[in-house]
Amino acid sequence: MIVRRTVLLLAWALLCGVTFGQGAASAQKFVVFKVKTPFQMGGAVSDSAKLNDYYVKIGSLEGIQIGAVMNVYREKEIEAEFGDFTIKIMMFIGRMKAFEVQEKYTIGRLLDLATTSDPHRERNAVMLGDFVQPVFVVTSETLFDQGSDVLRPEAIRQLERAAAFIRKFRPQKVRIEGHTDNVGEEDINLSLSERRADSVRRYMVTQGKFKEGLFITAGYGESKPIASNNTSQGQRKNRRFEIVIER
Repeated sequence: MIVRRTVLLLAWALLCGVTFGQGAASAQKFVVFKVKTPFQMGGAVSDSAKLNDYYVKIGSLEGIQIGAVMNVYREKEIEAEFGDFTIKIMMFIGRMKAFEVQEKYTIGRLLDLATTSDPHRERNAVMLGDFVQPVFVVTSETLFDQGSDVLRPEAIRQLERAAAFIRKFRPQKVRIEGHTDNVGEEDINLSLSERRADSVRRYMVTQGKFKEGLFITAGYGESKPIASNNTSQGQRKNRRFEIVIER
């Protein structure tokens, strides 16, 4: 029974994107270090986090420009139920856009908060200590026909834009993520998102002339929605590809 629980925990951890043990490399280079609320700006206090200004330690020196989109993540350590190790979970919080860029920092405003039922999340808002990673987002139907992992001819324009985005940051590691809505079987959606992420990686290597070792691919299926799947508009947002500058 303990062995089975160990296997299940490790599988869950790999799916969620976590690291194990002490001294694991942290992704928190570009942290949120200040939050300015509407009250501090002299405006009316609102429950909406979208009205806040978030100061992030990433600026023009790292390639950020006004209008750049950044994914927001949070790291949380969880004690294992057995053994003497901890699990670091990287939780996806939402997405913000840079509206003021200085040399060493950026001010961002929230675009979307992720729709999630993650029990480890303290607040459904961006918090001090959260971190960002620049991201290029494209809807899945721009790249693939329904149920297919073969790139459409029309996908080339978007992938060329994605390649330009990657070159601008001169990264050491890039993560290609595939996401789906919740229509259909969960395991089929997961497999499809993984195959599609591999198709995007192959294009970037063969046509974009990037080194294969630059990329990490991940298919998350329907597990990380950015919007509610209860509407067609939300489902379309969730059917997406994200090319994330990891470092």
